[in-house]
Amino acid sequence: MDLAKQYNNFADDYSHLAHGQDYSMSNKYSKEVFYKHLDFVKPEAKLLDIGCGDGIDMLHYQKLGAKVFGLDASEEMVAIAKNKLPNSEIKLGMLEDIPFEDNYFDIILSKYAIHISPDISPIFSEIYRVLKPNGIMMYLTKHPFRQYLERKESNGNYFEQKIVDSHVFQNQITFKEPTHTLGEYLNNFLFEKFDVQMFDEHWEPCAEQIDGKKYPGFFILKARKRQ
Repeated sequence: MDLAKQYNNFADDYSHLAHGQDYSMSNKYSKEVFYKHLDFVKPEAKLLDIGCGDGIDMLHYQKLGAKVFGLDASEEMVAIAKNKLPNSEIKLGMLEDIPFEDNYFDIILSKYAIHISPDISPIFSEIYRVLKPNGIMMYLTKHPFRQYLERKESNGNYFEQKIVDSHVFQNQITFKEPTHTLGEYLNNFLFEKFDVQMFDEHWEPCAEQIDGKKYPGFFILKARKRQ
């Protein structure tokens, strides 16, 4: 199964559910947290949203004055996004092979997308390639601790990658996702090529709550590309 294509199966349902007002039934909380960190988005900045989904975040970035571009692996999501933003360049493609030229963007943003790839390293390499020197990347992704609990194994191996079911919006949608370690995100490439400016982790109210525990469901990382 191509995990990046699974949104084709529920694109309309996800787009409808994700933007509701109930924290347990939408992405409202993570969106609010992410948007609070966007004070660096300046007018006319060239901004790429990777894993842009239905384009709702691109509309927000556009309101901040950015010139927005989008990339997503789901044909259905790209179609919805293009309908919302007919004058923006939104491409179908994989995050591991970003179809834009070197040093093209001032900003690259992503929400709940990069963890879908079994191998995150090529995504970081591509982000570095298409960002201008001193450009900023900021992404929100599923927390490895949440993924570990979603294994629902008594003797689960945190370091062994496994495809797990992730239930959101009170079990109305289920994703199949590869697990990751924190070290895959905080790797040597990141510290060699970027200056990390912010790391922020939060509970995720729209996710399945495992055994009534409260634990980090997502984190946000912001970094500037070195010259």
